Amino acid sequence: MSVYSTETEQPSEKFHLIKEFKTWREAQSLCRENYTDLVSGLSQLNDNELKKELKPENISVWIGLFRDTWRWSDKSNFSFRNWELSFTDEGNSKTCATVVKETKKWNAENCNQNKTFFCYEGEFIKALR
Repeated sequence: MSVYSTETEQPSEKFHLIKEFKTWREAQSLCRENYTDLVSGLSQLNDNELKKELKPENISVWIGLFRDTWRWSDKSNFSFRNWELSFTDEGNSKTCATVVKETKKWNAENCNQNKTFFCYEGEFIKALR
């Protein structure tokens, strides 16, 4: 497994860029087995160290957002929207989200595509109810 780790401003969290290409479910499983979960929530996606790792290539990486109705994989609250302007909702074929490295915007993708992804290690984000 090819992993890049970065300490964040929050000493209790560490992000891991997994450079293997996996489907969204495979990525989520790997993160949950080896770390905590896929990167989820605004505080993680807005972390400066994580953003630095999104710059080198103009590709997208899996994040922990998916749709039954759109929600984070760790069940944290989803009220903010940061979709690409070209976002189209094509029924049920695109039900997992990526963050586009160049723009830092989200995009809906087919969950069965293979992409790299970020895991986080630290306290599990609790759902807001």
